[in-house]
Amino acid sequence: MAGNFNIAQDCVRVAVVRYSDAADATIPLSQYGDINSLLPAIRALTLLGGRSNLATALQTLRTRAFARNVVRSGATLVAGILTDRLTCNSQIVSEASYLKNTMGVVILGVAVTATRAVDTRCFRQIVSSGQYFEVPSYGLVNNFVSQAARYACVNVVPTPTTTPGPVLAPSKYVGATSYSAAVLL
Repeated sequence: MAGNFNIAQDCVRVAVVRYSDAADATIPLSQYGDINSLLPAIRALTLLGGRSNLATALQTLRTRAFARNVVRSGATLVAGILTDRLTCNSQIVSEASYLKNTMGVVILGVAVTATRAVDTRCFRQIVSSGQYFEVPSYGLVNNFVSQAARYACVNVVPTPTTTPGPVLAPSKYVGATSYSAAVLL
């Protein structure tokens, strides 16, 4: 997904939050200033074992990745959630609601459905309107995520594709000039 954006300190900055039972802001927003240094760091990440505690990941996103002293004034905040497990609870819904409604975060959701362990009704509720889609397996994630990324940033213009993709509405944040994005894995 990061490869679809102009990664630079004055344009798009990317953070990564890994989560299972606990969460960590593995890659903070200000750590990498270009795509050539960011991509190897992302590729070097390993998955955490354990359960899928999205509430903890959303809290880490709010308090560490998108903390007031970290994000630039006026930047559009975008969070992408990639998961193959989600059991809904009020804490997840509350954290997502706070991020969207109070902080103005656009939340994109990618559900990997092969596990049949994603509460898709809940997932649709916690992401921003029209910013949700499903993929059958991890092997197909990159195809769909690269298409979805085009709707999150005005600097990337959607192009026609022959591969069926997500049905997403273009971003309502046209005109924004800087972005802070976080991926929750």
